[in-house]
Amino acid sequence: MSEIRKAEFEEWQEHFITKAYFSAVLERIEEAKEVLAGSAGVDSTNDNFIRGMIHAFREVVQFRVGDPEEENE
Repeated sequence: MSEIRKAEFEEWQEHFITKAYFSAVLERIEEAKEVLAGSAGVDSTNDNFIRGMIHAFREVVQFRVGDPEEENE
């Protein structure tokens, strides 16, 4: 597995395609919250699916890369 340096990750985050991707992910989070707010309690299996989807999308948005040098200190 190849390693990504923090600076490379930050550069990738600034790319216009990456920004569009994260914008779409944030939209999906909001859409899922609206669906859940409008239908919570009707189908608990679907509620759990949507909650899991929101959690997964949030993990994508919050992902960070640390510098290996910082981790070794």
